[in-house]
Amino acid sequence: MTRLSDYRDVTGSFKIPQSSRAWNLYGAGLENLRLERLPMPAPKDDELLVRIDAVGVCASDWKMIAQGESHARMKGMDLKNHPTVPGHEVSLTAVKIGGALQGRYKVGQRFSVQAEIYLKGENIAYGYKMRGADQQYQTIGPDIYAGGYLLPVDARLGYAQAALAEPWACVYHAYHHHRETHSVKRGGTVWYVGAGPLGLMHIEKGIRDGEGVVVVSEMKAERLAKVESSLAPLAREKGVTLRLVDLSRQSIDTVLTKGKVDDILVLAPVARAAEEAITYLGKNGYLNMFAGFESRDKAWMKMNLNDMHYGGWTLIATSGSPIEALRRALDDAAAGRIDPNNSVACVGGIDAVNEAVHHTHEGTYPGRIVIYPQIEMALTSVDQLTSDGRWTLAAEEALLSERLRG
Repeated sequence: MTRLSDYRDVTGSFKIPQSSRAWNLYGAGLENLRLERLPMPAPKDDELLVRIDAVGVCASDWKMIAQGESHARMKGMDLKNHPTVPGHEVSLTAVKIGGALQGRYKVGQRFSVQAEIYLKGENIAYGYKMRGADQQYQTIGPDIYAGGYLLPVDARLGYAQAALAEPWACVYHAYHHHRETHSVKRGGTVWYVGAGPLGLMHIEKGIRDGEGVVVVSEMKAERLAKVESSLAPLAREKGVTLRLVDLSRQSIDTVLTKGKVDDILVLAPVARAAEEAITYLGKNGYLNMFAGFESRDKAWMKMNLNDMHYGGWTLIATSGSPIEALRRALDDAAAGRIDPNNSVACVGGIDAVNEAVHHTHEGTYPGRIVIYPQIEMALTSVDQLTSDGRWTLAAEEALLSERLRG
């Protein structure tokens, strides 16, 4: 048995420590996010003690931290006296089972959490009002599992894959009203405006759904390079034409014609970009507004309703995702129909959360940052850890085997 196998199975050399480190948020701003060492919580009769194995860092984490109690999901909070813990994209493992839950759950069982949690009609989202995953251990009670918000994870999945099923669920939900196939037009042309962390997931979905031509535009060359390294092999395998456009050097008109695009996915929160993109939409085309804006004032755009009328356009948008979408993302990842690892660009340990939130907001890395709370490690680009710049199950295993301590 190895240290990693003991860790996975919660057996052998694995021992629950006496304390747990957590990032407590005491008010608005990153300066009020503090890493503290707390006594190890003991699960009550109706609780599970869980270990946080991986957590994805989302742009919405920064938004919540920056706004603190003024955030829409934090109304009524008193962070100074009752801090919360951010982090809602999680992979966790049960390490101790409360007496009343014996037989229902078992040590070593893996889970993810549906972040949109409602209690008596109130949204107490995980990682917002409810203490989230930017910590090493926490207890899970009936507020989560009784409502079906605790979802089992297949043992075949890596920790990062399970954590990033949550943003993948948001991607799936974005297509709930997008064509009858819940996808872009098969065999058609799709334009992805932006190629950030979630953009990588949308692009992967389009390729796997059988789009004929996939056009990706970006102002950042490193993001296009990430698309190339992570998804170009998949595009070749699926027979999909992948065209990458660096807008700092090339006009979109060199690859697209106005009025001829079947689907446009706006993945960058730039109203001007959406305003210009819609003129490329073809007959019966779809524009899917996925990006969320920092404020309402920055989200205005102009469009010609006559063009929409005669073009038969459909404009749609979504926010968040339901439990069913997360279940589908977990199942598809376990079956190999998607690979959430394709979006990972940087990894770090428990001590790197504050920096990870900052760099996610700044867009420093061309993909998702994943934190492994059970190790200590500075933020490190995947390019420095793998020969091809891709995060894989083998890469994750190698990292944990080297960094986990008894």
